[in-house]
Amino acid sequence: MGNNKNPESREELIEYLEQVSGRRIRTREDIKGYLDEVAARKAVDDRSVRRWQQAKTITLIGLATFAFIQYYMMDVMVQIFSLRETTVFVPVSVPTVKS
Repeated sequence: MGNNKNPESREELIEYLEQVSGRRIRTREDIKGYLDEVAARKAVDDRSVRRWQQAKTITLIGLATFAFIQYYMMDVMVQIFSLRETTVFVPVSVPTVKS
């Protein structure tokens, strides 16, 4: 298309736009109305976009939860390892045997 020496005519472009849009285009207002309609559509309205958005949100929440738990566990482990050693002597008596 880019290297074609004969650019497409206006009629061919209008025919192509009619095929793609599925409607008859007769006036400039028809073209403007179609372009306004296309511009008003949002990508979020598409089902596949919503599914991917939900998947991304769930993944983000899951990873954030995992990161928080990992941070909490590492903090607890560091605190446990930094405790001082306490030596406790437990008196043990020798059992006496009576005969």
